[in-house]
Amino acid sequence: MTRRVRRILVVAVGAVTALLASALPLHGFGIVVVVALAGVDILLLKATAWLAFHRASGLDERQTILRDLAYRRGFRWIGLGIVLLYVLWLGSDIAVTVVSATTSQFSIPAFSAVDTGIPGRIVLAMAELLLMLPTSVIAWREDGGGDTNGVADGTERDRRRTWVAWLVLPGIVAAWFAAVVWLPLQSAPHGSFSSSGSGPSGTTCQTYAGGVMVGAEFGASVGLRANVCWDGSVAYVSGNPSIPLPASVVRDYSVPEFTPSASDINPAQPMLSGCGLDNIGDFAAVGPTTCTERIDADGTLHYTVSARVSPLPFGIASREVSVDLVVTRTGKVLEGQGFDES
Repeated sequence: MTRRVRRILVVAVGAVTALLASALPLHGFGIVVVVALAGVDILLLKATAWLAFHRASGLDERQTILRDLAYRRGFRWIGLGIVLLYVLWLGSDIAVTVVSATTSQFSIPAFSAVDTGIPGRIVLAMAELLLMLPTSVIAWREDGGGDTNGVADGTERDRRRTWVAWLVLPGIVAAWFAAVVWLPLQSAPHGSFSSSGSGPSGTTCQTYAGGVMVGAEFGASVGLRANVCWDGSVAYVSGNPSIPLPASVVRDYSVPEFTPSASDINPAQPMLSGCGLDNIGDFAAVGPTTCTERIDADGTLHYTVSARVSPLPFGIASREVSVDLVVTRTGKVLEGQGFDES
């Protein structure tokens, strides 16, 4: 393989790694990006005859020097690579937030209010840096081709290594599919992004956030963000006009000279309450999200967020996921997956 082709592969690895490390939404196609990256990695490893992973006992002096040089330079650049990926993530996060402001009435940050830990795409980008930088250094050099001095000798062992490497691709897909379809649901703890709203006199309001992860960090998350208010007689969600306020609360806002409209007393506050704003669907698609509220005779709020998570197109092997929040009229949380007070 020529030096030019090897350099093109190195650039492709960098570009796909940057996509994984960015805040750009993948809309359920994350596994396609990962498989593409793994495929380019295999081509790059084959082009360099797997020199970075050969034992020193099987290399001559020139090959040992080249391999050791690649590791020294590669690991020296890891720190710079991490900084660049962070700058890339920050810039793309700002860009996504700005775009949301131009396409809707509100500017919604690219990050979720539900803390799902370190995103799987970031873990993969970091692993790519650690594992492939030495190979990328070798491939970039003039003397980095894998067809020199018998490193790739075309033997049965070399051919077996090549086709076994390609089996990694269906293995990745099978592991991801099994995780999304069969792994138990996991609670996603409350994130750091939160604030409290306000209501009529004598009312206390608090924002709650939580959710459920499907397939751990390599699937999708269905999140809930709700600003709940209570006054001792009833608990309800405010800040989401699609969910009407209780009649008793509407009366508290009314005065003899003025009867406010629903938009006056319950304006949209997506930073506090929103339906589907905190869903994360990088590796599996999250379908339309429905948010329902039910207030029982005791004034207890039952709030449910439901969505269908699909790893494949056309809803194949999909799972119905629901997140529940139950808050009493005195503000006590009776039920909630991954919930905490903001």
